[in-house]
Amino acid sequence: MTNTVHQADRGSFIDRQPVLLPSLVWLLALAAALGALALRGIDVFGLFPIFAAASVPALLGIILARLTDREWVQIVLMLSWAALALLACLTLGFIPMAILFITVPALACLFEREKVLEGTLIAAMIAAVVWFAGRQGYLPEAPAWDASSKAWTKLSAFAGLLAFGLAALFSASTRRVPILPGARTYWRDGVEGGLFEYDAGASLVGANDQGALQFSGEVPKDLLDFLPDGHPDKVAFGANVEAARRTQMPQGLRVSHAGSGLVANYDLRLTPLASKGWLIHAHDRTDEEAQLEVLRQKGAMAAQDSTDKTLFFAGVSHELRTPLNAIIGFSDMMRSRLFGPLPGKYAEYADLIHESGQHMLDLIGDVLDLSKVEAGRYELDYDTFDAADVIRSSVKMIRPAADAASVSLDINLDLDQALLIQADRRAVRQILLNLLSNSVKFSDKGGQVEIDAQAIDGDLELSISDDGAGMSADEIERIGSPYAQGEAAQMSTERGSGLGLSLVRSLTELHGGKMDIRSTKGEGTRVKIILPLQAD
Repeated sequence: MTNTVHQADRGSFIDRQPVLLPSLVWLLALAAALGALALRGIDVFGLFPIFAAASVPALLGIILARLTDREWVQIVLMLSWAALALLACLTLGFIPMAILFITVPALACLFEREKVLEGTLIAAMIAAVVWFAGRQGYLPEAPAWDASSKAWTKLSAFAGLLAFGLAALFSASTRRVPILPGARTYWRDGVEGGLFEYDAGASLVGANDQGALQFSGEVPKDLLDFLPDGHPDKVAFGANVEAARRTQMPQGLRVSHAGSGLVANYDLRLTPLASKGWLIHAHDRTDEEAQLEVLRQKGAMAAQDSTDKTLFFAGVSHELRTPLNAIIGFSDMMRSRLFGPLPGKYAEYADLIHESGQHMLDLIGDVLDLSKVEAGRYELDYDTFDAADVIRSSVKMIRPAADAASVSLDINLDLDQALLIQADRRAVRQILLNLLSNSVKFSDKGGQVEIDAQAIDGDLELSISDDGAGMSADEIERIGSPYAQGEAAQMSTERGSGLGLSLVRSLTELHGGKMDIRSTKGEGTRVKIILPLQAD
């Protein structure tokens, strides 16, 4: 890909046409030599063909001066001067005229650095071939010259060479190498974004194609005018320039501007150069910003949908509690035979209604509480209490279910250690009830559930262990997510929603605590809850 570079106005013809001055000086030197020969009374008409041939390389330099950035033009010019040196060697002798081969590297110094080496090699190769051919007698005899004419012609060649060399050195030393279309520069092919260079005086040196397009071809000529007056980020950009100047470190800034005719977002990176100049890389982020905005909108919609769903579940769960409480209450009246005895089958149905209603009420309670947590509406009511009392009361509530399942409950508490904690008493009880209920539910008949609690390093560490069915590593990864159940839960005759451990995890994290599950298939499960003793 051709990397066309837009250049700033150089102002000097030496910068734009470096070959022009040495070529003009050479022609003037030839004209002066002819004039001097004419004044000496020498027949200049006989020498005119030689001087005409000597002027050909300079004339080519004048004609092609505007195209010297092109490779083929540089090669043509160097070969033309080498040919002139060759002609001088053939007509005036190799030994005195080989010095004219210096014109080739002198001319090459006006181009890129590597061209100096190329020019030197070209001149050396041609000179070596001519010398070898002369030594072997392959060259034709030099034409007969009048001694005076020959001497003056050699002198003219030396004078012209000296003038040409001085003009070339002057052009090379005073010329700032311009950034020309098609020239090899530090603008790398394939760089994404606009590239802008400013010199030590903050004046534009050049910009690549993408950079020019970002400003519709009108790239700011001054560094501090990179952003127009009134731009909201102009002050920040100026501060970045000052920071880069002070620290000599690159600075970054994201801006929006409409230099291309459309508002676009750019990441600017301002880099100070060793030459005291500046390099700006402007990467267009407009498409990425648009994609991010779409993703943000989708994320916001998904979050809103999730919130709406959570609020819907919370509302429905709350509304279901009222009729369920009535069902449980009436079924309890029927079970207690408050208004008289019931036939045997109806009494059994009353027990089933009461049991099912109570189970459904517990499930709805879990759904409601989890919905509040997810919606961020579950508010903890902190209180200072003895965690041991809550543990004992929770065990009493679960013991009837444990006795019915023939599962023993063992509490291991240090009676000499106070377990005072600042937490939501109801939430801590709910954590315990869910964990104990799970342990009892999935323990085999005759199994054992152990409850351990102790204060360690400012935390309450509460562990519930059982020797039941246990879980695999994959099941443990799923446990704690809403509605996720292990294999044992799916095979159990006890009904569950899969919300128990998810609610435990959420309530624990609301207190700033952690939940850890360790389980082995067929060997049991241990759940450890760590709660801070003091609220933040």
